[in-house]
Amino acid sequence: MDDLRILIARLGWPTPASRWWSIQALAARLGDPATTTATEAALLKLLHSRKLEAEVVEVLCIFWMAASTHGYTPSAELPAHTPKPSLLSHLFLEALGFTAQATHADFEAAPQNFETPSDFDGVQGGEVARVFRTALNRLELPTGLPLIRQMAFEWAQNRMAYPEAPFQGDLGHFARPLGEGFVGSYSARAALRAISAYLRTLVVAERLWGLPSDVARYLALRALPIHPTLAALRPSRPAWVPVREDFSGDADAIEGVLRGVVDRVAAERPGDELIALSTPVEMTMGRCVEVSLVRWLRIDDSEVADADLAAYLDFFWRNMPTPPSNPTAPLDRSTWLEALPIEQLLDAPSGSLPLAGLMDFDRMGYLQLDLYPSRLFVPTLLGTVRTEVRPAGTMLEVWGNEQVVADYVHWNAGWGPVRPGPLSGVCGAALVSRGTTYREFPAAEGQVIRSFFLWQVRLLHRSNTYDAFDETLKSGVFFV
Repeated sequence: MDDLRILIARLGWPTPASRWWSIQALAARLGDPATTTATEAALLKLLHSRKLEAEVVEVLCIFWMAASTHGYTPSAELPAHTPKPSLLSHLFLEALGFTAQATHADFEAAPQNFETPSDFDGVQGGEVARVFRTALNRLELPTGLPLIRQMAFEWAQNRMAYPEAPFQGDLGHFARPLGEGFVGSYSARAALRAISAYLRTLVVAERLWGLPSDVARYLALRALPIHPTLAALRPSRPAWVPVREDFSGDADAIEGVLRGVVDRVAAERPGDELIALSTPVEMTMGRCVEVSLVRWLRIDDSEVADADLAAYLDFFWRNMPTPPSNPTAPLDRSTWLEALPIEQLLDAPSGSLPLAGLMDFDRMGYLQLDLYPSRLFVPTLLGTVRTEVRPAGTMLEVWGNEQVVADYVHWNAGWGPVRPGPLSGVCGAALVSRGTTYREFPAAEGQVIRSFFLWQVRLLHRSNTYDAFDETLKSGVFFV
């Protein structure tokens, strides 16, 4: 079997996770002396044939990942084989040690008589995520630059890159046979065309209209295929993750199962603690079950009774805290998280404080959308310390005060090109502490601090596989 040919073919699939996994596999081949020569030749040929800026960036991701994680030394021919340069291709080439190419040779502002094609508006929020248009719209308001019109012009121009199939990748092909209410990630050709139009618009704004370079480069990071910190992350399901458990019972029964999960973590890793978990545990055509739980601290003498905590904190699942991230360089493999002030975390009436939040959307990779919006857990309570999230093999480690305070893993659970809309993801994820420094809290004299888990079980069910799922939510707390 020609593994190299198959992996390269998968780079054209409209399913984002498959493309991410293919990038990882090809990067590993580049870094393996036994396969470097053949893989490098095939990828240089592929790179030279790319017709859209976003396609070029995805291939350059392979070379960057091979160099940063597998010790690969890039070929001197790489810049010469890079067509359709963009701000992102500049960043990757510079990270690989090359001088970036010029980006303004074939750019022009939209002519006065240009009319926005109807399909440009029609794909927004469907085949194409709104984030790119939204970013330009927010910049257009204070600057007065015609950025949306320019993006529409670039969209119309790159239609001819693939005149036979400008909209390759039909979500309905995957979703329609499964019934109503299924959603999918965007990575088909329409998305690549829109991302390319977005990148070209930023260059026009910088080169022709004087947009500051730092603003243009910051906005270009919205179009990264992979988050640099998450690039090498691979699925790894811990043995303690619940499998074939029954979550259809009452709150006491569910809490019993979840207590068992917490106990299994403690038994497998003495001295460490489960901080957060979210995963589908059952995925069938008629029934899906998703379980989430997060550890909290509770200060006694609050206004909310223990029995009312779950209902009172229901808003948390929709508004989890997100510490601001700040990489030291655009393609830095580590992400730095700023500490959140205690007053932003502590809910005063209930005296409760969550010990896990989520990574923000900066440098979000569009091929890694299975991890968003509620799978990238990070600790919240680290005082005034800047926290570093760094890759460690195929997982992530969270560092604070020059020591590892937690580690993060994810795994596949019911993965597919589409998922029922109410589910927050089709993979599982967990954050587990290293010791207990992650929950040190400056309590006042006489205050009693207790720990509890806030949990939620989402049940989707239907009797007819052509109908949409009905949703049932259950939630509760248990103290540990």
